[in-house]
Amino acid sequence: MLVPRREARILEARGERFRFYWDGEVLHIEQRHGTTTDDAIATFFDGGPSQWDTEHRRYETLSETHGIYWARHAHDGSVIIISCWKRENI
Repeated sequence: MLVPRREARILEARGERFRFYWDGEVLHIEQRHGTTTDDAIATFFDGGPSQWDTEHRRYETLSETHGIYWARHAHDGSVIIISCWKRENI
Protein backbone atom coordinates (compact mmCIF):
# COMPACT_ATOMS: atom_id res chain seq x y z
CA MET A 1 0.00 0.00 0.00
CA LEU A 2 1.39 3.39 -0.95
CA VAL A 3 1.39 6.06 1.73
CA PRO A 4 0.95 9.59 0.41
CA ARG A 5 3.93 11.83 1.06
CA ARG A 6 3.23 14.43 3.73
CA GLU A 7 4.19 18.02 3.32
CA ALA A 8 7.11 19.28 5.36
CA ARG A 9 6.45 20.81 8.76
CA ILE A 10 7.44 24.45 8.33
CA LEU A 11 8.31 26.61 11.32
CA GLU A 12 9.64 30.15 11.49
CA ALA A 13 12.07 31.60 14.02
CA ARG A 14 14.19 34.76 14.06
CA GLY A 15 13.45 35.56 10.43
CA GLU A 16 14.35 32.06 9.13
CA ARG A 17 11.97 29.43 7.78
CA PHE A 18 12.78 25.81 8.73
CA ARG A 19 11.58 22.66 6.96
CA PHE A 20 11.31 19.32 8.77
CA TYR A 21 10.40 16.10 6.97
CA TRP A 22 8.47 13.03 8.04
CA ASP A 23 9.32 9.35 8.51
CA GLY A 24 5.77 8.02 8.19
CA GLU A 25 3.69 9.66 10.91
CA VAL A 26 6.62 11.06 12.93
CA LEU A 27 9.19 13.71 12.04
CA HIS A 28 12.48 12.19 10.90
CA ILE A 29 14.52 13.82 13.66
CA GLU A 30 12.11 12.56 16.33
CA GLN A 31 11.90 9.05 14.89
CA ARG A 32 15.61 8.51 14.23
CA HIS A 33 17.32 10.54 16.95
CA GLY A 34 14.79 11.47 19.63
CA THR A 35 15.36 15.17 19.03
CA THR A 36 12.85 17.98 18.52
CA THR A 37 12.31 20.90 16.20
CA ASP A 38 13.30 23.18 19.10
CA ASP A 39 16.61 21.30 19.45
CA ALA A 40 17.37 21.75 15.75
CA ILE A 41 16.44 25.43 15.61
CA ALA A 42 18.43 26.22 18.77
CA THR A 43 21.46 24.42 17.31
CA PHE A 44 21.16 26.41 14.07
CA PHE A 45 21.26 29.72 15.93
CA ASP A 46 23.43 28.88 18.95
CA GLY A 47 25.91 26.39 17.47
CA GLY A 48 29.43 27.14 16.37
CA PRO A 49 30.33 28.18 12.84
CA SER A 50 28.80 25.91 10.21
CA GLN A 51 31.14 23.75 8.17
CA TRP A 52 30.36 22.87 4.54
CA ASP A 53 30.55 19.14 3.71
CA THR A 54 31.36 19.06 -0.01
CA GLU A 55 30.93 15.31 -0.36
CA HIS A 56 27.37 15.33 1.00
CA ARG A 57 26.51 18.91 -0.11
CA ARG A 58 25.27 19.99 3.30
CA TYR A 59 26.30 22.07 6.29
CA GLU A 60 27.11 20.72 9.73
CA THR A 61 26.58 22.86 12.81
CA LEU A 62 27.42 21.75 16.36
CA SER A 63 26.36 23.17 19.70
CA GLU A 64 27.46 21.88 23.10
CA THR A 65 24.52 19.45 23.18
CA HIS A 66 23.38 18.81 19.59
CA GLY A 67 24.46 18.65 15.97
CA ILE A 68 22.53 19.29 12.77
CA TYR A 69 22.99 18.63 9.08
CA TRP A 70 21.20 21.22 6.99
CA ALA A 71 20.96 22.80 3.55
CA ARG A 72 19.11 25.66 1.89
CA HIS A 73 15.96 24.91 -0.11
CA ALA A 74 16.58 25.75 -3.77
CA HIS A 75 13.16 27.37 -4.24
CA ASP A 76 12.83 29.71 -1.27
CA GLY A 77 16.13 29.59 0.65
CA SER A 78 14.51 28.09 3.73
CA VAL A 79 16.61 25.87 6.00
CA ILE A 80 16.06 22.15 5.43
CA ILE A 81 16.94 20.25 8.58
CA ILE A 82 18.31 16.97 7.29
CA SER A 83 19.20 15.51 10.68
CA CYS A 84 19.52 16.54 14.31
CA TRP A 85 21.23 14.43 16.96
CA LYS A 86 22.36 14.60 20.57
CA ARG A 87 26.12 15.02 20.80
CA GLU A 88 26.36 12.33 23.48
CA ASN A 89 25.64 9.89 20.64
CA ILE A 90 28.68 10.92 18.59
